[in-house]
Amino acid sequence: MKILKDSIQTEIELDPGVDNLDTILVNHDCGIKEANDFLDSFDGVKTFAGRIRVFHRPWGNGAGMSPGSIDYGFKLLRDEYDYWFFQEDDYKIVKKDYYKKGIEILDNREDAAFVGYDMFHMKTFEPNGYGEKLLKWIFQLPIIIWGYKEYLRQHNYVIDSMVSLRKANESPYGGGIMGITHKKYLDKVIYLKGKLPYPEISNPRHKKKFKKFSKKNVWNIIITFFVYNNYITWYWLHIVLAEIDFTRIYYDIGYRIIPYPDDNKLVYSYKKGDIK
Repeated sequence: MKILKDSIQTEIELDPGVDNLDTILVNHDCGIKEANDFLDSFDGVKTFAGRIRVFHRPWGNGAGMSPGSIDYGFKLLRDEYDYWFFQEDDYKIVKKDYYKKGIEILDNREDAAFVGYDMFHMKTFEPNGYGEKLLKWIFQLPIIIWGYKEYLRQHNYVIDSMVSLRKANESPYGGGIMGITHKKYLDKVIYLKGKLPYPEISNPRHKKKFKKFSKKNVWNIIITFFVYNNYITWYWLHIVLAEIDFTRIYYDIGYRIIPYPDDNKLVYSYKKGDIK
């Protein structure tokens, strides 16, 4: 609640550079009345260039997470807006005119379908694909064991495609799905896939209490992987088939992802408590 209050205050105070911009909150409704009432209290609140709109999507056994909510929100309101900026709830943009400049990039680049605002990881990791290939093979058996075999081929395709694109000096992965695109590109993805990318897999809800280790060493990571393997495999499939594929898929329809160029002190991470 504290994070959302702060994030919404930024929507009220920060000038996005455009004069018609609504903020849409899509709640993956897990049935907590206090939370729903809290979100509903912001419905209709005026922001710098528009108003806040609140919607609740069905829980659906926890499938889809944030990407599922993005798909739900776009399909619900696709005819009301041209440009769409997506972000999850634990980040916020803090730089003025970010929306205006994103639109300018899209409009001036015929090859661009998405402008990514959290592309910092693309700068820090070597484009050799070794880490991605290793994770691909680590998860082969868990995907089969936990009954997700039908997603294995697409899982491997997405990772192989990302590795190939990285080696070609492309940036196919927009972190946190954070970035701007246009309705016409989203419509093309839906025409191809039937929805914006995410797997329809129910949340397995690990039965054991989740332990957070004070030290994230290799041993603790191994313990976590095996103890909560069903949950971690489910989460990993959402990372690959939703978060990564959400932006990578534009290459399948003949477009590219462009990193937002003015990225110094652009994104605030609530998780880190600092600006990227």
